[in-house]
Amino acid sequence: MNPESLADRDRLRSEAVRWYVERLSGDMTLEDEHRFLDWLDRSPAHRKAYRTVDRAWLITGMAKDDPALSDSRAQLASAAPMRVAPNRLRLFATAASILLAVGIGSSAIAPYLVGDHDGQVQAFQTATGQRTTITLPDGSIVTLDSQTAMRFTDLAEERRVELFRGRAFFKVAHNPSRPFTVTAAGKRVRAIGTAFEVSVDRGEMAVVLAEGKVRVEEVQKTANGTDMTAGRQLVVSPNRQWTVSTVDVKKEIGWTEGRLIFMRDPLAKAIEEVNRYSTRKLTFKDGQIPDKEIVGVFSAGDVESFITALELNGIAKRVSTTPDEIIMEKDGR
Repeated sequence: MNPESLADRDRLRSEAVRWYVERLSGDMTLEDEHRFLDWLDRSPAHRKAYRTVDRAWLITGMAKDDPALSDSRAQLASAAPMRVAPNRLRLFATAASILLAVGIGSSAIAPYLVGDHDGQVQAFQTATGQRTTITLPDGSIVTLDSQTAMRFTDLAEERRVELFRGRAFFKVAHNPSRPFTVTAAGKRVRAIGTAFEVSVDRGEMAVVLAEGKVRVEEVQKTANGTDMTAGRQLVVSPNRQWTVSTVDVKKEIGWTEGRLIFMRDPLAKAIEEVNRYSTRKLTFKDGQIPDKEIVGVFSAGDVESFITALELNGIAKRVSTTPDEIIMEKDGR
């Protein structure tokens, strides 16, 4: 690669980072959006540079502790000098340092971006409060919940998903010759054409089967494994305890339509679900969550309605509100 093309690549990379940070900030005007689209349409190289940043941003949650990032951050100032508003410095520093790590060819980072060389790789991530539905190249439809990160690899013999965090609902396009597998927390779900949810949180992995059949097994070859039928839920705890039970599938996957359905769920569990969709977290004073069960249907992200329900039912009351949290305490009535 000649010096001119290297310079062009670095320039496009810096421009792509700048636009990415602008869009993350949420401060873009309509005029800014038009300018961004114009920049994107200038050439395939512009679009490729932006896609590289988009994929690199995903790595911030998967490889943030990699030593390669520390080395790259030291070179940040010389790699992409520009003025950035104070409230964007953290976003810019993270995106640019990750991108730089990719640019210098870190072997620890590259596999997250390129995946298997014989298949098409796509990475997806949702932010807090964001829920999205995507159609994969094979025709399968995936709904990603808030705070979810996954990667899809389209191979000749297999369709492979890696769920790094969060929750996703899969409607798998039927193809007996190419199984659809989802790997999460060291477990693999194997399907052909079916509909199911997979979630992973703090080492716990769960599968809810809505349609068809799936096989769940350890990625490492062990005796653990089970065949699931529709209407069943499998929960695998961090200590490898496998529990299969019958569940209300419509309740469990209500989040795919923006509904949080609680039917005598513990308040602590309900709060976890509500907080998934809000940057301002609901907490209890001194961590004392009342030992209560919740019944109700709420819109995902509507924290105020949930709080109102707690107050009207004499379960808890609001104590104070900060930019980061809403503090509650048990209602003494």
